[in-house]
Amino acid sequence: MSTPTDRPARQARRARPAAADLAPLFPAAVRAVLTVLVPLVVLCVVGWIASVRSTSSLAAVARVGADLWLLAHGSTVAIVGGDVGLAPLGLTLLAGSSARRAVRMWHRDQVAAEREVPFGRALGVFTACYGLLVLFVALVSRSGVGAAGLLPSLLGGCLVGGVGALTVLWPHRPRVPEFAAAAARPALTATLALTGAGSLLTLAALVHGRDDVLALHRALDPGVVGGLLLTLGQALLLPTFAVWALAWASGTGFAVGTGTSVAPGGTSLEVLPTLPVLGALPAPGPTPALAWAAIALPVVAGAAAWWLHTRRGPEVAGLLHRCGAALLSGLGAGLAVAVLAAFAAGPLGHGRMSEVGPDALLTGVVVAGEVGAGAVLAVLLGRAWRARRGTKLVVTLPDTGAGQGREPRKLLGE
Repeated sequence: MSTPTDRPARQARRARPAAADLAPLFPAAVRAVLTVLVPLVVLCVVGWIASVRSTSSLAAVARVGADLWLLAHGSTVAIVGGDVGLAPLGLTLLAGSSARRAVRMWHRDQVAAEREVPFGRALGVFTACYGLLVLFVALVSRSGVGAAGLLPSLLGGCLVGGVGALTVLWPHRPRVPEFAAAAARPALTATLALTGAGSLLTLAALVHGRDDVLALHRALDPGVVGGLLLTLGQALLLPTFAVWALAWASGTGFAVGTGTSVAPGGTSLEVLPTLPVLGALPAPGPTPALAWAAIALPVVAGAAAWWLHTRRGPEVAGLLHRCGAALLSGLGAGLAVAVLAAFAAGPLGHGRMSEVGPDALLTGVVVAGEVGAGAVLAVLLGRAWRARRGTKLVVTLPDTGAGQGREPRKLLGE
């Protein structure tokens, strides 16, 4: 129980300038960066020590760890053999989780001290600090062997840090219009459902092609430490392959080199990089006609996401407004998938391997149409179902005061 003497101190804490409350977000961003960057550099150094044939210097190995971390933030690294821009999305998830944890600690301190949590300012400050730190790492890690793009590093860092912070600060957001809120929730649910479906497809491909994957791993003969690091690196790439599988399910497919295509209509491949996990790719040639059924996954995800959220919450009034919100949810899901596809695509060197992964724009547009179509279908089916069952209207007449204790009259209409 607070005493009268505690009230002035509490009021002073609440009246502190916003800058003083937001200042701890900078060390929080530093902590979020170092939590992932330092262990990654250490792992690279361990691999360098275990490799008896390596002639690289310690500084060069540390820069490799920094370049991998920058790739996870959507940067493109220029090396001697060309550009590398394929992001290990597993590492991206770790970076986003680290940012989320750092902001959550700041948020917990704010709530414990009964101070305000400004949504826009806190999100902007942490996003800017995190993005600038990524830019700083890109600057100090540049060398004659490899150099990360500065603008992609800044923008990717802001995106990863901003999304991590947004997951914590979302409950403190300003009130959004009902129409936008009705579209945002199904869009997020559909995106999560599609990434989950892509993960299941990736797992099924690994199980089906496990013999080829193991044969490639044995052919490399990486040793014990090298084998562990190789397996860890491929595990960090599994979310990237899940996005590839998502693009496959949308019907657009993906490429593993210029002039190649992996899609429900068929697979066309050439010589692949010596990466064991790529042994799970479908064999070249036409695929069974049943593979086209995978295109129904985004439509089903859009319909299920819309039905789930309209069942739990109030529905947007008016059929046209519901259809508009459904299409907007498809647009939101398509935008999110396009961002994921942009991270999961990029060059792996010069020449034929300069084109790897899905086409971000095409995949986003197709997924937006499929998810939107599913959501609109759910709206129309829901309306038809209610019309078939009949709508019960309950009208409560106000009490006229004719007698106390009498219940209001109710009229039921079909």
